[in-house]
Amino acid sequence: MNRRLSAIVALDVVGYSAMMAQDEQGTLGRLNRLRRTALDPLLRTHDGRRVKLTGDGALAEFSSVVQAVEFAIAFQQAARAFESGALLLRIGINMGDVIRQGGDIFGDGVNVAARLEQVAEPGGICVSDIVHASVGHLVSARFRDGGEQALKNIDRPVRVFHWQADTGERAQEEVGNWRTGKPSIAVLAFDNMSGDPEQEYFSDGIAEDIITELSHFREFFVIARNTSFAFKGQALRVDAVSRELGVRYVLEGSVRRAGNRVRVTAQLIEGENGAHLWAKKFDRDLDDIFAVQDEITQAIVSAVAPEAMGAELKRSRAASRGNLSAWDYVLQARWHLGKFNREDNTAGRALLEQAIAADPELADAYSALALCDLMAMLHLWRSDTKEAIASSAQAAAKAIAIDEADATGHGMLGMAELFGRNYETGFEHLQKCIELNANSAVGHGNMSAYYGVHGQYEEAKLSSAKSFALSPRDPLKAFWRGGHGIGAFVAGDYEGCIENARIGLKEAPGYASLMRQEAAALGMLGRDEEARASMDRLLAEMPDLTVAQVRHMVPVRYPEDHERWLEGLRRAGLPEG
Repeated sequence: MNRRLSAIVALDVVGYSAMMAQDEQGTLGRLNRLRRTALDPLLRTHDGRRVKLTGDGALAEFSSVVQAVEFAIAFQQAARAFESGALLLRIGINMGDVIRQGGDIFGDGVNVAARLEQVAEPGGICVSDIVHASVGHLVSARFRDGGEQALKNIDRPVRVFHWQADTGERAQEEVGNWRTGKPSIAVLAFDNMSGDPEQEYFSDGIAEDIITELSHFREFFVIARNTSFAFKGQALRVDAVSRELGVRYVLEGSVRRAGNRVRVTAQLIEGENGAHLWAKKFDRDLDDIFAVQDEITQAIVSAVAPEAMGAELKRSRAASRGNLSAWDYVLQARWHLGKFNREDNTAGRALLEQAIAADPELADAYSALALCDLMAMLHLWRSDTKEAIASSAQAAAKAIAIDEADATGHGMLGMAELFGRNYETGFEHLQKCIELNANSAVGHGNMSAYYGVHGQYEEAKLSSAKSFALSPRDPLKAFWRGGHGIGAFVAGDYEGCIENARIGLKEAPGYASLMRQEAAALGMLGRDEEARASMDRLLAEMPDLTVAQVRHMVPVRYPEDHERWLEGLRRAGLPEG
């Protein structure tokens, strides 16, 4: 057998099947023109050999690894310039021993190159560690360490390095926010199982509404309808769709109508491994078809967003430390903040600083930093109360400056302004949060605090219940319970305040706001022994806490309500200070 050491380049077109489904003749014509005007001339310029074409891709061989890398970069740049960036490429490069038979090449080195191409970022290049080490400083391109990856059908982990052009906007718009590592999701057209073509509008309408509602979550990149609907009517595996569109999650479903009844099924699937993250069936009467469509859309979106975020957190925590994106740092920081203790708050802040260092334009990191500051203030991990509130507002304002449509940023700025006693400004941002994303648990949870400190107890209860429904397993649920609890206290429902606090403290035993609310409500009820025990638990966590400090921490809107709140803490035994 004819063996030799070669640099192998594997490449393909991202989303090729979807584009062919939309415009077969045009897509094929563009591909042939790109091969003729860029691929073949650049191979000749860099002394490469085209081994074979593979449908939408190609396999090439180089005797020089430097030439292989320079070819790949030049070809990506040519593809971006070609017909306004009509075709988006992924390229993988490996170096290894190959077997040449006829004009083809075989061997483990070829297999690894093909797998590297599959994990390359759209518009980018993924190289193995041996390629990265071999080119060193011989090429001017900068590569990002992607850590060790388990490649499909390769019996060992391979350390990979990524190259992405400085201007990769189209790659991000079309396939996902690869720079930050945020997840992307595709909502496929729901199958019409009714046997009635006229019902197509109903099944399409549900999927279109889900796409619209999910797009309000800035935590996701949602593939546009025209792209995801290109698979309509095709019998494709979810992992193939995921690979074609470059998405991490796929939502699919079906609609079956019989008489005046409709059944809608939906399931959320992790694209890489086909794991079902969530599935549900909805049976409804069609008295008002548009109301039913809205109701089912709301139910699906309310489930899909938190389920996908939960899967993201599991994925992030399982990732190796050397393979974390800016988004992974934010996810892990949020997990730490939900622990409600000083050590985790410190760890969360450190992770957020790493996220900002990795991507200074990641709005989510600043929103989480705003929460970190508020938590530190509420627990006396920072004693400079006014400064902590101001820095929280500054961080949230930075998130909005980066992305004006970031609902979470507005939700956190609204909360920071509320703590800063800027009630009207706070309300405006909380309203804006919910306007931008009606399914924002942060928006509804923080709005409960606004209503609570104003004595609007029923509104506070409704808002907190809405936040729990939207994100039932959120680690920050206790934070939202605080609004419900202070609303109960201000309204004089001390029993309801105690009940809410005790439920929340089972979920988050160290959350200071609920501990204070329990103690103050017990004090107002004259249950002195219980109040003292509650206060002892609070002071064990915050030994330096005083009534004077709480006065500046908790923004009860009206003076008489505020004084009654502080009186409850005095009766429970909190020192005046």
